[in-house]
Amino acid sequence: MSDAPQTQPPGWYYAQGDPPGTQRYWDGSSWQGGPQPVPGAAAAGVADTVAGGTLAEPVKRILGGLIDGIIWFAISGLVPALIGGGPLNDGASFALALLLSIVTGAIVVAYEVLMVGYRGATLGMQALGLKVVNEDGSAADINTGLRRMYLYIAFIFIGLIPILGGLAFLGVAVAGLVMLFTDPKRQTPWDKVGKTLVVEA
Repeated sequence: MSDAPQTQPPGWYYAQGDPPGTQRYWDGSSWQGGPQPVPGAAAAGVADTVAGGTLAEPVKRILGGLIDGIIWFAISGLVPALIGGGPLNDGASFALALLLSIVTGAIVVAYEVLMVGYRGATLGMQALGLKVVNEDGSAADINTGLRRMYLYIAFIFIGLIPILGGLAFLGVAVAGLVMLFTDPKRQTPWDKVGKTLVVEA
């Protein structure tokens, strides 16, 4: 190769034309083998770009999630007030609790699915300049939005189980936070199930 380090002693060097973050072995007169990843070239093994897009920064995703969380919280408070006349109390029947959970969950699911399906992002994501795409880089659609909500749909019913429901949701939330910083594609459990990526819009 024309960029071979003619005066360099044998060792590992970057070869012009190879992908960034790689190196080849120079034996003193010619390159040996193909490009190899440079150890520690990418922090925690997390890529910056995937499927033609720039992966969203974890902090942006967290802030976007907080905005959507406020919307979810507002829905969760409004629906019981409209249907049950106020927040549930200890004497509320299981049937009413189930109805409220399903109705509230259905509204949240509809919000997420429709926003991702038709706008490519929720309001929280849009506020931070982010969007959802499929793992192959194609635009999100209704099916994409629905897949991302499979876990939440399961939690609608798991949440009816005292203590266990809350612990399960908290566990997935913590796992998602950790995965934002450690997963190679910055995919949370929602992304894994939905086969999606969150990138800069």
